[in-house]
Amino acid sequence: MSKNPKNKLELHEKPETGVYAKDLSYFAVKNVQEICEIMVIGSKNRSVGETLMNDKSSRSHSLFTITIERSEIGADGSNISGLAR
Repeated sequence: MSKNPKNKLELHEKPETGVYAKDLSYFAVKNVQEICEIMVIGSKNRSVGETLMNDKSSRSHSLFTITIERSEIGADGSNISGLAR
């Protein structure tokens, strides 16, 4: 989500990482309920307008990147972290 839903997001590209949207928000969530709440907010911020074929056509797109992070206690008692995308 954009910090200001009225502004259009700018797409940029970096050769080493690829395409990204400037000024997106990041949300750290701990459970499925929190994910659903963020998705509802994003859905409310989407633009919808009339076309010749559909009176409530989407005028925007959604893209979600979910990064899952986990940790567990190692044999020596220290935290072992893992990151998945």
